[in-house]
Amino acid sequence: MLHTIQAFIITLTITAFTFADVFMTELADPNNVAGARFIELYNNGSSDVDLSSYKIRRYTNGNAAFTGSSEKSLEGTIAAGGFRILCKSSSTFDDTLSGVATCDQQISSGGALDSNGDDKIEIVDSNGDIVDIYGIPGEDVNNDTGNSNFE
Repeated sequence: MLHTIQAFIITLTITAFTFADVFMTELADPNNVAGARFIELYNNGSSDVDLSSYKIRRYTNGNAAFTGSSEKSLEGTIAAGGFRILCKSSSTFDDTLSGVATCDQQISSGGALDSNGDDKIEIVDSNGDIVDIYGIPGEDVNNDTGNSNFE
């Protein structure tokens, strides 16, 4: 029994180190305003994370392979337990969510946030390893729902 508990604790410890500290917690079009589209990132780690070694990518429509046309390096730092908001247009985001939230980094048109809702979005680290992903590359999920908005 003791060996089973030790193996379980070792497995949990190793598993904890394999999860990324940064992940997406929300993707949205507030009030259905496409220009205010945003992604919220969260740092669940116990130390600050420098985002300069991360990128955000978009797989357009049902594409299974990333083509590189919509990749953006991230900027800034997320404090331990903190959030950071990436938006399509900081002015539209700030106008739409006035007093509620502020855009931390504008990604701009043509970038990863210039999606119509059926695109896949991923965060990758400096090695190109996927840290988090929204959607399944190669699948055009909105063909079944008819919904073209982030939700």
